[in-house]
Amino acid sequence: MMSTTLCKRGLLGAAAAAIVVYLGGMESASALEKVRLLIPVRNIDEAFSPFVVAKEKGYFASEGYDVTLIAVGGSNEAAIQVSAGNAEVGAASPGEALVGVQSGKLDIRYFYGLYYSNIWSVAVLPDSPIKSLNDLKGKKLGVQSMGSAGTTFGRAFVQAAGLDPDMDISFLPIGVGAQAVTSIRQKFVDGAVYWDAALAKFKFSGLGLRELPVAENLRTLPDVGLLARTQTIKGNPKMLTAIGRAVAKGYDYSMANPKAAVLITWKAYPEAASKNPDAAAALVEGVTVNQARLGIWNTPKIGDKHGTLVPDDWNRLITFFVDQKVLPAPVSVDHVLTNQFIDSINNYDRAAIINEATKDGSVKLGGG
Repeated sequence: MMSTTLCKRGLLGAAAAAIVVYLGGMESASALEKVRLLIPVRNIDEAFSPFVVAKEKGYFASEGYDVTLIAVGGSNEAAIQVSAGNAEVGAASPGEALVGVQSGKLDIRYFYGLYYSNIWSVAVLPDSPIKSLNDLKGKKLGVQSMGSAGTTFGRAFVQAAGLDPDMDISFLPIGVGAQAVTSIRQKFVDGAVYWDAALAKFKFSGLGLRELPVAENLRTLPDVGLLARTQTIKGNPKMLTAIGRAVAKGYDYSMANPKAAVLITWKAYPEAASKNPDAAAALVEGVTVNQARLGIWNTPKIGDKHGTLVPDDWNRLITFFVDQKVLPAPVSVDHVLTNQFIDSINNYDRAAIINEATKDGSVKLGGG
């Protein structure tokens, strides 16, 4: 009888301990401040591995934040939603964001640079008679969505070539993936304005496209960065610093072990995985897309300070948008960006992150 009683007491004690551990875990999770981070594509894939790695490897959590990555229809939507208070942070191309800042319609500012070169291209079928941007007069260009920055840059590209984007070109939303491939292949559109990773995926799916030449000064314009509301920048610098630091760690990890970064992304977002039945070939495709994108996440201009926004480049971008009538007049770069968090963002043990990545064999080819 005594042994039975002791046994029951032991079970009750174990159960109580389990409940304490469980509740402690709940308390720990609930203690994390929730942050919504908008990614400017409809489907998150390996081109955005720094964000996914930051979440899956616990870099956001270790900073004290429970971050939800939310895919949206494009950069313009990301900027609008952040300004409206529907998300704390957004990754967005600067076209419509600058227009909104200048007009006073958007209360946002960039605090971390991601892409130091333009990711957008106008591409056509290999046998298309269109050889240059000038040949696009009267043509239809496909874009992911009308809210995509591809629309903004597409308009700027054709205007730089001497065409009127309102009168000479039609922009049509054709989505992404198979839908976009079908629209281009069946010539529902004459060309398409898409980002580098999308064009690479089109190629892997059997649709190779020919990019139309664009002036070098356009290719080297700065592009996507992280933005937040100005009141968030003033009122919650700790959160923005933490988000930037976690993303920087995700970038370091992805560069040190791109295979693991791709597989981590595919595990979190299975729909992003290559459809190639050969697992090894699929991984090669994923790494190709990943490294092509991450290749523009850095520039010698910023040294070892990840995320630094280069004012001279942004002034060049603003001038370009004014010249192309995207902006009616210049806007002060100080109203567009801030580097006030960059030193703190980069205050972490980079070597430790790289070492962790190079030794990480937890994600295996084919899953698990």
